[in-house]
Amino acid sequence: MPTIHVTRRQIALLAVVVLVAVAGCSGAQNTADSGGSDLGMQSAGDGSGGSSGGGGVGSYYDADGDRVIVRESRMDLRVDNFTRAFRSTREIAAAHGGYVGDRSQNSRGDWDEGRITVRVPPENFSEARDDLAVLGHVEDESVSVQDFTDEYNDREARIEDLQQEERALESLLSRANDSEEASEIRNDLREVRDELRTLRQQQSSLERREAMSTIRIDAHEPVSEQPPENYRSSFGFDDAFMEAFYGGLTAVKYVVVFFGYAIPIGLSLLPLAAFGLVLVGGFRRTRRFVSGAMSADSERANDSPAVVETSGDEAGTTDDGEPDGGETDE
Repeated sequence: MPTIHVTRRQIALLAVVVLVAVAGCSGAQNTADSGGSDLGMQSAGDGSGGSSGGGGVGSYYDADGDRVIVRESRMDLRVDNFTRAFRSTREIAAAHGGYVGDRSQNSRGDWDEGRITVRVPPENFSEARDDLAVLGHVEDESVSVQDFTDEYNDREARIEDLQQEERALESLLSRANDSEEASEIRNDLREVRDELRTLRQQQSSLERREAMSTIRIDAHEPVSEQPPENYRSSFGFDDAFMEAFYGGLTAVKYVVVFFGYAIPIGLSLLPLAAFGLVLVGGFRRTRRFVSGAMSADSERANDSPAVVETSGDEAGTTDDGEPDGGETDE
């Protein structure tokens, strides 16, 4: 029987081929699994979209399981009649298992506007929103969906740690014999309990927001039906009088503001003005002095040639040999 010689290189090559084949089979199986899961998710998404039908904003939200999801909406709604819209809002809230919370209303003559807060269970949030939007024309809207799961869980973990710390401090306080030590433990225990109280309040507030979604509606009647400001009569004489009165007050206000600025600025400029007057006075005195000195010099210059000419005439008479008032000797 012939002997087959197998080298180490051949063994290593065979091992590599086997590993590649195993890896390829594993990758194909994973691809098939992921494809099936993606197909399942897609079909689930299609099913949810089909159930929502023609729903409006927020109609695509599914069940959240254990997650802490807070849904809130705010819409500006133009309605024909605010009172009828408010009545319909209460009926819609009750039909979806909710209620109307805060309400504010402002009236100007026959024109009304106000804010209505509706609280409904989260599973009815989108349907309630759609029904409320039908009450008028939605001019503006914002929908907020926030996931507070991580924040809620972190706060719960912190509460558990503080509860353990509270029990440990209570145990230390019961065994404390020194009054100073007991006082320090009480202070630490008070801080722990204050923090616990704050965290529990935050958790309760978040749980309430999650349990009932909020829809805030700012409703107003059409702008064309708004009466004039300070409405009292259809003639508008009172409005004209009040406008003139407030215009006069505005003018007085601007005058007061002007003098309020001008007086301090004028007072601050007084020293500078005095210094300027002193400089101007000194300059004028200096100019008069220089002008007087120059006038005196010019007068002296004008008088000097006459004196020199007279002296010359006298000298000429003497040169001719005719002494003044004397006789010539023969």
